[in-house]
Amino acid sequence: MVNTRSQTKMADNADLLVLLAEMKKSMEKGHEEMKKGHEEMKNQIQGVKGKIEKVRNEVQGKIEEVEGKVQRKIEEVEDKVQVNMEEVEEKVQVRIGDLEKRLSELEDRPINFPANPDLTYSRPTVKSLTFDGQTSWTVFKTQFDVVSSANGWNNFVKASQLVTSLRGSSAEVLQEIPSDKLTDLTKIENALEARLGDSHLTQFYRTELKTRRKKPGESLQVLAADVERLMRLAYAECPQDVRDSLAAQYFVDAIRDEDTQHATRLMDAKDLKSALAYSMKYEAVKTVSKASRNVRSKEIEDGTGREKDEKFDCLLKTLEKLLNSHVAGKKSPLRNPNVTCWKCNKNGHVQRECQTISPNREKLMYGRLTGRRLPFLNKAPEEGLKVSALCGGRNGLYLEGSICGIPCLMLVDTGANVTLVRTDLAQKLKENFIYTAPNISLKTATGEKAEIHGKLDATIEGGSRKFQHRIYVADITDPCTICLDFLQKFNFTVDLEKNEIRTGGEEISLFSASAEHSKLCSVLAKEKTTIPARSECLIQGVQIRRNGLS
Repeated sequence: MVNTRSQTKMADNADLLVLLAEMKKSMEKGHEEMKKGHEEMKNQIQGVKGKIEKVRNEVQGKIEEVEGKVQRKIEEVEDKVQVNMEEVEEKVQVRIGDLEKRLSELEDRPINFPANPDLTYSRPTVKSLTFDGQTSWTVFKTQFDVVSSANGWNNFVKASQLVTSLRGSSAEVLQEIPSDKLTDLTKIENALEARLGDSHLTQFYRTELKTRRKKPGESLQVLAADVERLMRLAYAECPQDVRDSLAAQYFVDAIRDEDTQHATRLMDAKDLKSALAYSMKYEAVKTVSKASRNVRSKEIEDGTGREKDEKFDCLLKTLEKLLNSHVAGKKSPLRNPNVTCWKCNKNGHVQRECQTISPNREKLMYGRLTGRRLPFLNKAPEEGLKVSALCGGRNGLYLEGSICGIPCLMLVDTGANVTLVRTDLAQKLKENFIYTAPNISLKTATGEKAEIHGKLDATIEGGSRKFQHRIYVADITDPCTICLDFLQKFNFTVDLEKNEIRTGGEEISLFSASAEHSKLCSVLAKEKTTIPARSECLIQGVQIRRNGLS
């Protein structure tokens, strides 16, 4: 039994040894095959490297061959260009030599062309002027430009002639110019303009124009010519149509005869020429009318002549009546003798004509109290016309917007008729500014006048909308006042309960410039009071708040 097991075990070991031997042989065989395959791959890689090197050598050879061909072509082209350039230079030299030879022949040849009187022209020579600084530099410069144009001078000759034409005090200007700049025409003209020009006298000419009056014995033609001269000097930068309108107004202001002045002003001339023609006609008619009063009338048998004289006399009487009524209306306006002054309680005049009112009397500007010295406001009034109620922006409602792109606070004033803008704000919009005569003014409720400096076609922006409106320029306290003409034109609705104005479906908020008066309130009169027309008075009242009387 034991032997059998031993034999079986030995047999198994023998089988294992056989298997191990076979596996070893298989592994050795596989190792040899792998080694052989590795050698084959190595040989293949070497073969590929050889082919790549061969191709590389071939490409390099092709590149060198192409470069050689290109280089040879370039050398051939350069040789041809060089040859052509030499040929062109030779031809140019030959042509230049021919031209020089022909020019020398023409210079040596005498000119014997017969003169043709139809083709000959001699430029006229105008004698140069002299300038001593005693006359106007602007006038002399105009004459000098005409002379230089007629003589055909260039800038160099102009400068030389201008320097030699200076005499006296004007020649002293040359000391301020460097010697190397004495041939610079612009430099010389600028120096003369700075010393003797009229540009720095603009304000002087404007003052002279405002104060100009017709002198005794002076004709209207001479007056008109002087006004036109001053207009050119004072308002040279203004457009021509503006200068024409201003000249006509200044001419009317300069007429001393009251009847002639009023008649010409009523004519509303658009330019100086029309105003002069009308005033001369009126003076002629007036002279004829005065002369006819001193001549004894004669009966004329011709019915046609008598009828013409009657029509002429009737026309003169009608014109005199119109002038007299206009002057009388200016001097003595109609007045109800039963009116009562609310300052002194006397009949026959209103408060603005009361002699008991001090120079610092209360002002009613465009229907709103302004500039009043109240007991609880211990400060001096501000300069300028105050359009808003009770010393400017304390109780007024303001709209935040802009005028022509300039942001500002605009007072909403339903008691004024004309929209105004402050002068300093209007000066920033010179391109839109329209000049007006200094005698144009707005009349207040108290009879005082607010001088108007001009007007603007302005773009007023409020909320999200823009409005195009003409506003007037005056010396006021607030930057701008939005008044009835603007509110009615664009159909605004003012809601004091909600502090807003509405137009076109848009609601624009209003606010007070003072925090302590930021809320609206009502005022209740203590007693019933009747205020007559064309008068004013102060009444006592109490302030009503939301929670009752204060």
